[in-house]
Amino acid sequence: MDFGIDFGTTNSACVGIQQKKRLIKYTDGYDNPFPSIVIIDPATGQVFCGREAWRNRESLRESCEIITSVKNYLGTDMTWKIKGRQWTSEMVAAEVFKGLKQQIKKRSKVVDIKEAVVAVPVGFAPEKKAALRNAARLADIEIKSFISEPASALFCNYAEVGHHSRVGVFDWGGGTLDVAIVENRNGRINELATAGLKLGGDDIDRKLAEWAHCQIINEKGLKIAFEQMPAEAQDELLAKCEVAKKELATEDLTNIQIWKYGELGEVNLILDIDTFSSLIDPEVIKAIECFEKCLHKGRISLDELGCILMIGGSVNLRPFSRQVRLRWKGREFYPPESDWSVAKGAASLSIQPGDYRLAQTIGVVMSDGSFYSLMKENDPVTYNCPVSNTFALVEEAATAHFVFMDDQGTTLGNLQVPAFGFFREKIDLQTSIDNNLIFHALARSRNRSSKLEKCWSYGNVRLNYQLPVIGLKVVNDA
Repeated sequence: MDFGIDFGTTNSACVGIQQKKRLIKYTDGYDNPFPSIVIIDPATGQVFCGREAWRNRESLRESCEIITSVKNYLGTDMTWKIKGRQWTSEMVAAEVFKGLKQQIKKRSKVVDIKEAVVAVPVGFAPEKKAALRNAARLADIEIKSFISEPASALFCNYAEVGHHSRVGVFDWGGGTLDVAIVENRNGRINELATAGLKLGGDDIDRKLAEWAHCQIINEKGLKIAFEQMPAEAQDELLAKCEVAKKELATEDLTNIQIWKYGELGEVNLILDIDTFSSLIDPEVIKAIECFEKCLHKGRISLDELGCILMIGGSVNLRPFSRQVRLRWKGREFYPPESDWSVAKGAASLSIQPGDYRLAQTIGVVMSDGSFYSLMKENDPVTYNCPVSNTFALVEEAATAHFVFMDDQGTTLGNLQVPAFGFFREKIDLQTSIDNNLIFHALARSRNRSSKLEKCWSYGNVRLNYQLPVIGLKVVNDA
């Protein structure tokens, strides 16, 4: 069984492919991705995850610690002190992985996830990758490799969009909007520009709930804010508004019905598509402008794009798709089950991996000012396989000074290595890229102790991703 995980800010999707043919989505029990929420009861230490935890989050807020968007805290010093225990972001993220693990075991008691390809945003910092890898290990899951979310989505839908040389990827989920412009040259993926907003379906659910609450209190002649309602009532109205939002993707009218909304009694509201469109128009405009700013950032016109790949649960909002159709000239492509595209692509790449290639040459400046290449553009990245070079001092000096540059003359960093101090003293340099895609340089004099070995690391290596040539044909689980 091969697995792919889209570890999201608000929701995380996990997909398995059995015997390289049968694709299985591990849902939250309601045919949706798994909420990335962790709720901890300080009295008992019990941890709650999943859709039920999400739906009851307001009612649990007074008695429990509620942690959302843990992905944003990875690689930081953020901690939560709960019942005398310090929870790091890695420990919290591990609970999301454990929740995904439980969903798999519920579906099939004989299947367990031990490793997976994990999709992350473009530009996900190296320290965040390392923290996410540690979090997965706490859940007994080994991350085989990381893949960018746009590359994963593109691979999932390559049969439909792979013939285009430039593709926009519009990923609008529950908590964030992530957009990218990617170049595709025979499966070699290069992200030309990216942008994002902290804006998603959860914000729209909240806006709908506040609108609905306003209609209710106006009708009943009351003055009570939504935040003053009992937590259980807030949870129920938010859940009903989420359902109404989804129904308006295909219907012109929907009902928001609650049998007992706190002390306000029964609620039965009608929400039509025109009112819904008017309510979320500011969010729709922000989302569209974010993508168009990304185009401008990449110095690319809309006409240069072959298509715009629309993924994530929020791209199916009808007011949004109407605006997009008018402004983007029908270039958008909506794959089926768009909020599972990234995880599906990651699972396929677990079976048939591509490889990272350097998109820049990294080297050192020699004493005469010339440039010596250590790793060259287009070289495949082989994790943790050091390349050795030996240099020599050209003068009697107490240190060997390495200046790392790319082939465009940009200085990347420096490394000072203690030396014994004689002419032509040998300095050994080993360079490698680890599985978190961090470049490392280790250097020491042959005449000094190994304790004096010095290391320089660089986390912003420019890379392309080469997709595998032949795609897999998988069948969705019935």
